[in-house]
Amino acid sequence: MAISMSRKAHFGRIDRRNDSRIICEGAAVIDVLSPQPRSSVEARILDVGETSLKLNLPFFLSPGSLIRIHMTDSVANAEVRYCTCESVGYNIGVRIEDITPKSV
Repeated sequence: MAISMSRKAHFGRIDRRNDSRIICEGAAVIDVLSPQPRSSVEARILDVGETSLKLNLPFFLSPGSLIRIHMTDSVANAEVRYCTCESVGYNIGVRIEDITPKSV
C-alpha cells in the first residue's frame, strides 16, 4: 500500500484559519438563501474574523449553504463552511463573500 506524503497528518486541534478571530457575543438575523430558503432566523454571533463569522443557530445548516446576514447598516452574503452540533443548537462557520450597504 502506497502512502501519499503530499498532505501532512495532524493530531489534535490545529487552527487553519487565514484570519485571526475575536470572541464576541451578539445577535444577528439571517436569511437562508439555499438550499432550503428560510427568512428572519435569529442567530447568536460567537466570534468574528476579518472575512468570517461563527454563529449559533437553532437548526442544522449544511456546508455550502448560502446565507444573508442582516446588520445595522449593511448586509453580508456568506457561505457556510461547517456546522457542528453543540449542547445548545448548532455552531456554523461562515466565509463572508461580500458586504453591501443597506438602502436608505
